[in-house]
Amino acid sequence: MELPDEREATKHYVHRENLTGQMEFKNVTPKMLDIIIDYVDDIVEVSDNEIANAILFLLEKQKLVVEGAGAVAVAAIMHEKVEVEDSKVCAIVSGGNIDVTMLSQIIEKGLVKSNRKMNLLITLTDKPGSLTNLTKIFRDCGANIVQIDYDRDSVQLEFGEALITIALETKGDNHQKEIRENLKQHGYKFKQI
Repeated sequence: MELPDEREATKHYVHRENLTGQMEFKNVTPKMLDIIIDYVDDIVEVSDNEIANAILFLLEKQKLVVEGAGAVAVAAIMHEKVEVEDSKVCAIVSGGNIDVTMLSQIIEKGLVKSNRKMNLLITLTDKPGSLTNLTKIFRDCGANIVQIDYDRDSVQLEFGEALITIALETKGDNHQKEIRENLKQHGYKFKQI
């Protein structure tokens, strides 16, 4: 990222909502620009997804609840935005002011990305015992059902069909592959979402 010159430094920038809250700068004063030029060696950018990965890592591995702005240094290191090999590095981690809804989304998306949670849409024949037969497959595969929705009123369905939306706790990629193969062997139409 290139630093703006002094004329550019006083312009206002458009703010967008992101995981860091108000971290994006709206303007830079000439005095602040001088401090940056004197003391900052490099400026790197990290994406919201990279920040979310860092937040989840800090929560899961270090047992720290950290807001987005407080996790950017860890995100930069995790995603190799800065050179740290053969160096002693200290990433400053600060602030725990994160919205619980945002934290919940980060956790859920992280579980899906790491193949520890699987979300499926499955079409069933709407008759007694169909749901029981489906859940036996998940039981036999060792997957835990954490959420399920049964919809037989959707206009997208043929008469006599039901659409199941199901969330499963899984043990990784191979476990999810086993579940998909079992569903196919039993003739289920499904889509992983």
